[in-house]
Amino acid sequence: MDDIDSLLTRMRDLPLDPRLGSIDDAVLAGLAPQGQSQISASALAMVAAASLGIGLAGSLAPAEPVHAASLFPLSEPVALAPSTLLDGR
Repeated sequence: MDDIDSLLTRMRDLPLDPRLGSIDDAVLAGLAPQGQSQISASALAMVAAASLGIGLAGSLAPAEPVHAASLFPLSEPVALAPSTLLDGR
């Protein structure tokens, strides 16, 4: 098997393919929109209003109470902390 450095050196020294000069135009032509449908302003406004309504309803819905986690240095140690697992109590 050839050494990878010598292989890459030989590839670097090869002449460039002349088709590479026109690759930019071909890529940009492929990215051009092809018959995309336009969304009307009223449909966009309806989707925005529905999203806002759903977001507000979700934030106003009652959730279960939140409890703050205790800080390890100021309270009892966490059950799965390595120091408590190695302690053996």
